[in-house]
Amino acid sequence: MYLKKLELINFRNYSKLNLNFSKGVILVVGDNGQGKTNLLESIYYLSTGKSHRSYNHSELIKWEKDFSILRAEVSSESAKKIEHLIEIELKENNIKIRVDKAYRKRKSEFISILPSVIFSPDDLRIIKSGPSNRRNFIDSILDQIHNDFYRIRLQYQKILNQRNSLIKSISSSMKIADNRTLESWDDNIVKYGTKIIEKRYQFIQEIRKDFIRYMKFFFDKANVDIFYVFSWNRKSFRGSYDDGSFDYTGSNLGNIIGSKEEIDSFGTKLKENLKRDLSFKTTTIGPHRDDFAILIDGKDIRSFGSQGQQRVASISLKLCELNILKEKLKTDPVFLLDDVLSELDLERKKLLIKVINNNLQTFITTTNINYLSDININFTQKFSVKDNKIEKID
Repeated sequence: MYLKKLELINFRNYSKLNLNFSKGVILVVGDNGQGKTNLLESIYYLSTGKSHRSYNHSELIKWEKDFSILRAEVSSESAKKIEHLIEIELKENNIKIRVDKAYRKRKSEFISILPSVIFSPDDLRIIKSGPSNRRNFIDSILDQIHNDFYRIRLQYQKILNQRNSLIKSISSSMKIADNRTLESWDDNIVKYGTKIIEKRYQFIQEIRKDFIRYMKFFFDKANVDIFYVFSWNRKSFRGSYDDGSFDYTGSNLGNIIGSKEEIDSFGTKLKENLKRDLSFKTTTIGPHRDDFAILIDGKDIRSFGSQGQQRVASISLKLCELNILKEKLKTDPVFLLDDVLSELDLERKKLLIKVINNNLQTFITTTNINYLSDININFTQKFSVKDNKIEKID
């Protein structure tokens, strides 16, 4: 699929915007603060139902306005042409979604229509920040691939909140074994949590080969690996960070990297950790505490990797995202590059351009077209962003 037409009303700094797009590579040029990122954000929102920059949708509504509208016409490139109209209306406490004029109640009913991958300088936080950023990275992809994954995550979070509330109310003098309510929450935690862990674990296994291949493109002599870390194993790692994540470095990695079969032990591990949960007044294991780790030459890239290695790792993850969306959804995602080429050296630029030349509809933003002078790109369209307006240029 590709984005054929985009209409925005009261979105971020745009009062009204109507743009027609072609297939191929589209360049968007403008100074910082003019709205280049806002444009890509609107496309990503129409694709995924969320912003890559904000958790609060009310922040997307133009200042002093009480609503925003995003509208996209998308089309397929296949012989059997398929077209869809996606419309999203944002209000302070309400979101309305329509696909082909019909209202939809759930995000899962539209987020796979126009798959997209956004690449921004902030992606480095997937590598450098805490485990929640890595979980969000996986979940945002799985939401698009599996129609029921978002619903399962919401249900798990609801049950988790209930279990945590109950744990906080239990005093040390109460008999835990007699608390049937807690057992009921535990059963449901395991039921939904296991589904989440299975999908995440499978995802890491599926991208592992491509991830190592991309990393080897730059560091051919390095020993690279990526693996899923179950929450009940994280305490085995050496050294912890303030955000609750761990340094995945040590000689006992062989005993820590879990297998698919270990997922079935979640229920047992949950019971074994009950005393710890009561002590900390929260559920200490489960998919909400899981992580994934990247090792380079046996060391945690987060704490021991160079800035260049961490940047390449974030690029590699994004390219894996692109591959798996294309494979699972049987369509080409839209590729959104938000002012990232200016930060890359020539070799890293060439890797991204190689992907772009695979006939993906690609949006590239930049503050200066000279940043792209050392690579060969055939732009199908060029746009200039200035004074809250976007105009097509020759």
